[in-house]
Amino acid sequence: MSADVLDLEMSVRTEAIDLVENRDHKQEAPTLMPVICYRDPADVRTIRHQSWLIIVSFVIAAIAIVGVVYKSIQKPDRIVVDMSSGRTVMINDRELGATEAVKLEKDKLQIADMDYVVKAFVDYLYRVDQRSRSKDIEAALRLMVPGQAKKFAQYLTEQKILQTQREQQWNALWKPEYLEHAPGKPLTVKVYGTQEIDMVVKNESKHATKHVLLTVELLPDAPENGTFRLDRNLRSGFRINSIDYKELSSSEAETPVVASTQG
Repeated sequence: MSADVLDLEMSVRTEAIDLVENRDHKQEAPTLMPVICYRDPADVRTIRHQSWLIIVSFVIAAIAIVGVVYKSIQKPDRIVVDMSSGRTVMINDRELGATEAVKLEKDKLQIADMDYVVKAFVDYLYRVDQRSRSKDIEAALRLMVPGQAKKFAQYLTEQKILQTQREQQWNALWKPEYLEHAPGKPLTVKVYGTQEIDMVVKNESKHATKHVLLTVELLPDAPENGTFRLDRNLRSGFRINSIDYKELSSSEAETPVVASTQG
């Protein structure tokens, strides 16, 4: 057998093997088919229903939060009732008319406010009760402009006024006689009053009467939150800027000692 015949046989065998392998591969290769998925219609309806419920719940929660925030920052209702007649004068910002005893108008500082704060300030200073003296002086200083309050406190300390009153056991009554506003100076108030003092000097009880003229200068207080009427100025809108003291006359006498006997 020649070499050409051998090569031919080898070539035939190789081709036969390749045909067999290709046939096996073709038989083993899976056939690709489209995949079709199906959903239960009831399941789809349930998911959509739950989704709408969640959205509605979020909307209701958002509205509730907005309502709570609005109510928290909203001003409370203002209702003004005339107790003498029982009639309602105002509900919030809606006026329902004035009555015989009540009339509503825009708030403004008036002379009566000045007189009120001056009377309170002078009373704190000249009505002396050792049980409440410290609190009265503190209240008087709060009514003053901060810088002037500091100067006045230093004056009381340097002159030992409070110390003397404490050592002499002062107890005094203050009676304002009249108030008037200086011509051309609407913020200056003059107060004339009488101070009746009971004290102990060198172990002797004495009574003194002082007639005093005070000149008090006022200043409108700095507004806060849109209002001048604050606790520090007794809702008057004014504070004390300065005070000038002038003693017109005084008299002093020993307090008589009344002795009682029992028979």
